[in-house]
Amino acid sequence: MRHLIGSSLLSLVIVLVLLMVLRYLLPPMLESSRYSWHRGQLRAEYEQSGEKLEQISWDGLSEVSRLVTKRVQPSVVHITISNQQPLTSTLSRKPKDLVPRSGTNRETRWNADSGIDALSPSGQGSGVLVSNDGHILTNYHVLNGGVDITVYLTDQRMLPAEIVGVDKTTDLALLKIDAEDLMPIDWGDSDAVEIGAPVWAVGSPFGLTGSVSFGILSGKHRVDLNANPQYRSSRERISSRYADLMQSDVAVNPGNSGGPLVNGRGQIIGINTAIVGESYRGVSFSIPSNVAKEVLDQLLKHGRVRRGWLGVELVPEILTDPSIETPAVVVRAVVPDSPAAQAGLSPGDRVIKLNETEVVSVEQAIDTIRDTPAGESIEIHLQRDGQRVVVQAVLGELSFAP
Repeated sequence: MRHLIGSSLLSLVIVLVLLMVLRYLLPPMLESSRYSWHRGQLRAEYEQSGEKLEQISWDGLSEVSRLVTKRVQPSVVHITISNQQPLTSTLSRKPKDLVPRSGTNRETRWNADSGIDALSPSGQGSGVLVSNDGHILTNYHVLNGGVDITVYLTDQRMLPAEIVGVDKTTDLALLKIDAEDLMPIDWGDSDAVEIGAPVWAVGSPFGLTGSVSFGILSGKHRVDLNANPQYRSSRERISSRYADLMQSDVAVNPGNSGGPLVNGRGQIIGINTAIVGESYRGVSFSIPSNVAKEVLDQLLKHGRVRRGWLGVELVPEILTDPSIETPAVVVRAVVPDSPAAQAGLSPGDRVIKLNETEVVSVEQAIDTIRDTPAGESIEIHLQRDGQRVVVQAVLGELSFAP
């Protein structure tokens, strides 16, 4: 019996000792093992990456950049402006049609209330050839006040240009030159390009024609930049009021305005339009090529963009009903005899959808209406007195895009 008790006590002591060892020694051992494994993984990645970097031909990346440059540069033009006179969003005229005014070398501004154009020095900017017959797409603010417009081609030709049409809302303008043997740019799909993709900007920063810079696409669908307190200063306001801009870290400076942002195939995916402040700070913005293409088509067809007009005042909904989880956009007022009035919209209607697009903000709803061409029908999904209502409205034309 004593032998059995002694053996049990010995076993208990051994178990207790083992537990103490596990309690105090096992965690450091596991931690050391985990660190060793992690250091081993880092070491393996370090050595493998070094081997792969030695195998990579940097000439390949360099060759891509050189080919993109050679493909795009002949399509990019330098624009100079003189004899400033204010433009309107529906202006279409030849350069000599207006009487020159004094102060021809002053800095042009896109909108006196919107702050400076951060990408255009006085009287110059960039543009891109978009057709074989001499059409050039650029920024509206590059031309604001321009009466005499001169275009410099990569082959050293210097030609006068006329304005076909402008669209203040997207900050785009279309020029026309009389020339042959042109090399227009290829169009890319701005919706398809992904964040992180390499991009190139070509233009005339500070008048240095044909300059190329390289970076990546940093973001898409940047909206309401002017509402951000960081950009409210009159010296830092974003020129374009279109609420869908692409962001990149490509170096752009005064004079790059109106030049193309291109992908690795040399296709245009954006029109460089703005930076934050008076000089490049690592953030630049461009108008998506799909937006620019739609504007181009309308300017060619009509000389202006026929934006849709519904005739309502929309405001964000203030939720008072706890059963409603998602706020909508509410009709506060309806213009008499407007498309909205003819469709039966009333103050207090909650706008849920426009066509197949869910409405999430007043700005988005306004852009959806504007982007629908005048004369086309838009389907409006409403909630009125707790009931879902769907109406059709034939949009009028917005006579002046603010």
